[in-house]
Amino acid sequence: MPGIFSKKFHRQTDFNFTPGLPPLNPQYWPKEWSEIHHKEYPRFPKKELSGNLLDLGSLKSSLKNRHSQRKFDWTKEISFDELSTILHYSAGLKPSGEKDEVIRRFYPSGGARYPLEIYLAIQKVEGVDPGIYHFNIKNNSLETLTTDPEYMENLLEGLLYSWSRQAAVLVFTTAVWNRILVKYKNRGYRIALLEAGHLGHNLALNASALGIGCCNILGFNNQIINEVLDIEDEDEDSLYLTILGK
Repeated sequence: MPGIFSKKFHRQTDFNFTPGLPPLNPQYWPKEWSEIHHKEYPRFPKKELSGNLLDLGSLKSSLKNRHSQRKFDWTKEISFDELSTILHYSAGLKPSGEKDEVIRRFYPSGGARYPLEIYLAIQKVEGVDPGIYHFNIKNNSLETLTTDPEYMENLLEGLLYSWSRQAAVLVFTTAVWNRILVKYKNRGYRIALLEAGHLGHNLALNASALGIGCCNILGFNNQIINEVLDIEDEDEDSLYLTILGK
């Protein structure tokens, strides 16, 4: 029967709480339930993203114009301001209206655990060398993992569709599992996947607002991508791919 393993795993992540039992008061939460983590590469070169955030227009317009684009003009690049705007309003930090130490983002996260990380394979962005980068959300910067063409070639070989290799930017969403599993156990697996969808839709709508083509896909070899991003030995896995181009 197709999908029997998936069905069994889905059932194993059901939330079988006792009806009528009140949730645990946050003041009694263990410390690891309330700490918000983010990944960074302190020894790697950084390029601060632009503070010139572009106007995104109306939500109605973004929704109407959003569609999956699978053809890209290799001669056209994405501007640095466009990329900075998309990253900021999709996955960046936002004012919380609370104490300064409270960090929130532009997408919902179960228990504010924020298990997701963003990596970019950049090919055609104004003022940015082609290479593989990590988005440091706290410092609003791109951390250069490598500009070695061999690594980019290996990454592109891990893509299923030939048209996806023509994109200006490949945005990989990964999950750092322990951030979410430490609180929600197996249920956290569902939460991380749903959260990746929230973030992917943010990327799609912000790209639509700026007239940039976008397609969210799962057409990639997870093992190859994990190896190129150097996360295969970490508590982290690639989940989702957002393709951007013109």
